Amino acid sequence: MGLVEDLLTNRYLITPSAYYLLSDYYKKDFTLAELIKFAKARGAFVIDSSMAEEFLRKKGILSAGAPVEGGVHEPLEFGGEFSEEVSSTDENGAHVAPSGDSTPMPANVGEILALESRPGSGGGTSISTGTVSESTPVVPSSGGLEEETSDFSGGKSFVSTGTAGAGVPHEPSPGETAPEENEVEDSSGGTLPVEREGYVEEAQEDVGGVESAIEQPAPEESPSEVSVPEASIENGNGYNGNGYADSEEYYEGNGNGVKPKIVYGDYGVPIAYTAEEVPEEEKSYSVYRDVVITPKEGFHYRAKEIPDEWEVAFDVKNVKFEVPKVKSAASKEGEIVIKVYADYFRSRLRKMRRILRENPELGSVIDIGKLSYVRGEDEVTIIGLINSKRETAKGYMFEVEDNTGVIKVFINRNNSESKKFFQIMPDVVVAFKGRYSGRGIFFANRIFLPDVPKFKRTKPPLEEKVYAVLLSDIHVGSNKFCEKAFEKFLEWLNGEVNNRKEEELVSRIKYMILAGDVVDGIGIYPGQYNELEIPDIFDQYEALYNLLRNVPDHITMFIGPGNHDAARTALPQPGFYDEYARPLKKLKNAVMISNPAVVRLHGRDFLIAHGRGIEDVVNFIPNRSHHRPAEAMLDLLKLRHLAPTFGEKVPIAPDPEDTLVIESVPDLFQAGHVHVMEYKIYNGVFLINSGTWQAQTEFQKMVNIVPTPARVPIIDVETARLRAVVSFDQFCEGV
Repeated sequence: MGLVEDLLTNRYLITPSAYYLLSDYYKKDFTLAELIKFAKARGAFVIDSSMAEEFLRKKGILSAGAPVEGGVHEPLEFGGEFSEEVSSTDENGAHVAPSGDSTPMPANVGEILALESRPGSGGGTSISTGTVSESTPVVPSSGGLEEETSDFSGGKSFVSTGTAGAGVPHEPSPGETAPEENEVEDSSGGTLPVEREGYVEEAQEDVGGVESAIEQPAPEESPSEVSVPEASIENGNGYNGNGYADSEEYYEGNGNGVKPKIVYGDYGVPIAYTAEEVPEEEKSYSVYRDVVITPKEGFHYRAKEIPDEWEVAFDVKNVKFEVPKVKSAASKEGEIVIKVYADYFRSRLRKMRRILRENPELGSVIDIGKLSYVRGEDEVTIIGLINSKRETAKGYMFEVEDNTGVIKVFINRNNSESKKFFQIMPDVVVAFKGRYSGRGIFFANRIFLPDVPKFKRTKPPLEEKVYAVLLSDIHVGSNKFCEKAFEKFLEWLNGEVNNRKEEELVSRIKYMILAGDVVDGIGIYPGQYNELEIPDIFDQYEALYNLLRNVPDHITMFIGPGNHDAARTALPQPGFYDEYARPLKKLKNAVMISNPAVVRLHGRDFLIAHGRGIEDVVNFIPNRSHHRPAEAMLDLLKLRHLAPTFGEKVPIAPDPEDTLVIESVPDLFQAGHVHVMEYKIYNGVFLINSGTWQAQTEFQKMVNIVPTPARVPIIDVETARLRAVVSFDQFCEGV
């Protein structure tokens, strides 16, 4: 065999320029063992031109200070020429090494042929998609790589899809027979599959530029039987008309006549179809694959016998937005954004006017632009957006706007209605009843918030009791995640109860709602990375899946996003990004919902929102705190909006319609976000913040938030009221 094959057999790589330097002297003036010993002493497994030159000088083949004859040669662009001293060209246009080695080299020799093979009971070849500089030797990373390169007696093949040096051995499963492998490198730097005897390897590519080591099955033949595929050159450079290697011409296989199957997609990018998933490399952290909990034998679930009766009554994904129309193609981007937000607030005003006009106390409502036609002694009502508010010596002044105009509204401090001044946030829609002065000021004597009616229509009772579990802010991936407590909760759902009362509760649980922040995410708050147990967002969702798969199948889960999740940051959040939360789609009993959403269970409407609007309530309304989230939720309910203030802590997306308006009054309003469980009843609506499963973080200490983790509220669906709270906080460290 030639120099390249011999080095591959012993898991060493060589650059083309180094090959041209050494090939003439190989087996004549030095042996393979001498070259490997020299490379090992320098801690490298890639032999480049500088190392090759140093080796030849040490062997005395090149005298010290003498110029290299045709040795070091810089890579050329396609169509470039090489010195005759370096290589010659055969009749097909392929470059042939001067040593007489029959292996032709592709014309684009600027790329490294990084083929690797491990000897022993199995071996194989692969081609790295990385490119190593010839002027910089590759130094093995810590973790035993140097020891591996010196082990010639055994090993397993691997494929590196990035920088050379990362590999994970793969143990074939029992009974598995792995065929011979070959990988070829395309011009875009991706690894393309080669089909051999009906077996197709999976093409791998780096995600986000991060190097990944992919396991591959080990071939059965010995390393000595592995050969380098010969290149067939077309048009003198081995590339087809679109700049990519042609699958029929570029590689002819390794002697068995099998050619790679490559399908070109859009823009000429090669697409490879894969036959099976490649096992992932082992992580230094757990993603809870070993957490397997099965229902307790003999435990009777009454909920299984109760028919399902649920629907997603409102979901942001189902709202069809109209694309904003611009005057001409020359319109600037800023004009489009302004128009979108103008449509957004018009939508809010339109919906709020409809809500407010259901109040019989309002009387006649008139547009602001038509107040000049009203006599001074007539009492009328105006409805508008609050642009600003301020306190004066005698009372409170508002600037109110609707579609027809803007006006200042004044209410006297001695008026009992004036205390509503403190409940009103910027950008909310309210109604004022009073008289117009004719001088541009409206003197109000009543203020009407959108609010909810005091009385609700009763709903028919259910034939049997059925319960729902409300969760939020699980924060899987944080080192403050109460994993032991959550596992105890899952065991409890599977029948591991302590008494008959708990048995009755568990047997009738049919629904579970998760209101956002199901994982901890990456880079959400300062210093978060130091508190991550799972520093990979993909693995966080995989870990969540491994936990939730233990929820009994008869329990339907509704899962929505929060600000820590892989979803749109601004409200509303239509849902999770599929590429990250794909594991959740494998849960057969899970339904992905938006933030916000309305889930109708047996005729009862559950309004589910993550609760970021609480931040602005705490910011604007006096005597509001993160420690009392139910009071802040009540303020949002009275204003009939989940995030009313624009441009403050809560980002709002430029959608042409405001989907954060609480148009219909729910039976239950659930939120999370602030990690404190609290509940309240207001005008027949049950409000509850469902707490968290995360102990106090360093950031929460800085902002003085004391969480109440691992508490599970159980809701009676018929009454939409709290049935019980089951606490698992004794299993949560740091509480």
